[in-house]
Amino acid sequence: MPVLLSNNKVGVYREELIPDFWPNWENLRKQITRDSRKDFGLRKISSGGNGRSLLLDYDSLPSEIQQQLPDPRRVDHILERYYVRDHEAVDFYTSFKTEDGLNLLPESQNRYIINASVMKALVQLKQAREIERSSKGGSLRGILNTLATDAETFKSVMQAKYGYTHNLPTSKRFKGAFRSFRKDGYISLIKDVKGIAKRNALKVTEETVELLNNMFAGQSNKPNPTEIHIQYNAFINGHLQVINDTTGEIYDPKKFTALSESSIRMYLTKWENQIGTHAVRNGDRQKLMTKFTPYHSFEQPTLAGSIISVDDRQPPFEYEKGKRMWFYNGIDLASEAFTVWVYGKTKEGIILEFYRQMVRNYDEWGFNLPAELECESSLNASYKDTFLKEGNMFQYRQMYANKARSKRIERYYGELRYKLEKEREGWLARPFALSESNQISNVPKMTVPYDRLAQECLKDIVTWNNMEHSKIKGKTRWEVFCENQNPDLRATNYKAILPHLGHKTGSSCNAGITRLNSRLWLLGDEGTIQTGEPLVHLMKQVEGREFDIYWLDGNDGHILKAFVYVDGRYICELLPKPRPNKAKIERTAEDEELRAIMTRYEATVNGFMRTQKNQLDTVTILDNRKKTLNNKFQIPGIEEFDPTKNMNSETIVPPMDEPTYEGEEEFINYRNPANDL
Repeated sequence: MPVLLSNNKVGVYREELIPDFWPNWENLRKQITRDSRKDFGLRKISSGGNGRSLLLDYDSLPSEIQQQLPDPRRVDHILERYYVRDHEAVDFYTSFKTEDGLNLLPESQNRYIINASVMKALVQLKQAREIERSSKGGSLRGILNTLATDAETFKSVMQAKYGYTHNLPTSKRFKGAFRSFRKDGYISLIKDVKGIAKRNALKVTEETVELLNNMFAGQSNKPNPTEIHIQYNAFINGHLQVINDTTGEIYDPKKFTALSESSIRMYLTKWENQIGTHAVRNGDRQKLMTKFTPYHSFEQPTLAGSIISVDDRQPPFEYEKGKRMWFYNGIDLASEAFTVWVYGKTKEGIILEFYRQMVRNYDEWGFNLPAELECESSLNASYKDTFLKEGNMFQYRQMYANKARSKRIERYYGELRYKLEKEREGWLARPFALSESNQISNVPKMTVPYDRLAQECLKDIVTWNNMEHSKIKGKTRWEVFCENQNPDLRATNYKAILPHLGHKTGSSCNAGITRLNSRLWLLGDEGTIQTGEPLVHLMKQVEGREFDIYWLDGNDGHILKAFVYVDGRYICELLPKPRPNKAKIERTAEDEELRAIMTRYEATVNGFMRTQKNQLDTVTILDNRKKTLNNKFQIPGIEEFDPTKNMNSETIVPPMDEPTYEGEEEFINYRNPANDL
């Protein structure tokens, strides 16, 4: 994309022009050579060679090319170049005390900080304009008037971009306020230095420029400058009333003078006015941003996994009349390979399944999740404070609101549409495609069965990933993805994402074993079955209790990860119960290791049982409480039992201690270890 240079020149790399505007470098080089002998045409800012890239002057390009390449000198508002939150103003107003010893109210502090920050921006803008006019031999008169206009039009930009605006005075009062700020600094903006509360009356500007802007931008039928001129003449002649919908003010025609149509047109078409009025009138935000908003240009990442760009799309095919399927895809920007894809007939629920599929795919391939996510906000905003919060699933997150050109995947979608999908039956052309070859043809529209359409779209992804990388020649996109992974990627943090992405199942733990999806699981952590003291610690928290299990299945249908949570707190990881071969003759080294793990697991529980048992002492309880009120009722012949009279009592001999049994159930003389307790 074009780049802004220090001398306010805009340069265009030749890669931006080939092949969209010139078929190859040879044709472009010849055009540059021919134009160098003319007083007009293409002009070079810098020549290529010795490690430098060829730069062409943006202003020398034909107008039709300039319309398709954005000019980075265009911004939403001139003050955005200078406006920043003034930290010195923050320190001043948060510490300022009125003469009666009171600090400013929080809302007053915020208002003064915003006003001071805008004033600082206006001071810088004034200096820039003085330098520019002086360098061109222009007059310095009237600069304050332009600053007043900029300050006023900046209000709507601030409100839209930051959610707040300033309340600096306008028109003639602005000049006094501006001079006072330059002379006295921050204190000049405080209206109640002595601590006497006052509420200033709302000031409504009466300048002609404001009226013209309001008339041009404030009518739903979007009048052109000629219509504004007709309305304005009718207004000053008393045939038409203009009312400010915001303030309710009826503009007084006696305060305005007649203007010619050319004057009105000249003013309304000035950039500093268009940028505000068009922001109100324009219903196509993408076109508005293309015309006024500068955007960043970045180099393509070189390591796979550094950033993934995701977005939804509808392939240009109908599976039924008027119905198109939805895809949500993710593409690795370094390798250009599609790494995640889900689809359906609607977008409902597709976003959660997309991120689940991302975890499944990357785990199956043995790669860590990407470090950064680039996405749109419409479907992702509801998850920005859960698994999409920076540091959870991704280290970094770029979420764009209605800024299609900010997502790199949009460019790849264009290539997918015209290089692969266009060759298939049922392809639908865009209604207003610029290229004739991409416009609607005379071939009748046809529908493609849903299942067939899904398979063909997946085959396009396979073809895409196996195509040659745009920069690394001789390597496919998939090969670049697999062979060029970023070594600094962190391990996938399942604990941060599974409570939001995983499926939830209630279960319990019995004898250290949990049942989930008809399988038995043991307690562990970090991929290892716990034994010894760590296992005892876990069993104290979950044994015999109900708890929640958050789990996610892999592409093979088996459980990928499963975590236990009690009252929202992570407790442990569940791992499959070892199942070695029962027949000794068939056991492998892996079977022996599995058997050893289960033996240690069992021994831990049995050992803790013995420890707890051995800590217990025998007690005798003598209960002297009376159960009756009196002994008035008796049955004759009943005597109290006297143990000293029982001569036939047998001596109870305690059993001998026996060694602890450590065998498995395959022993013929199997004995329950609990009998040893």
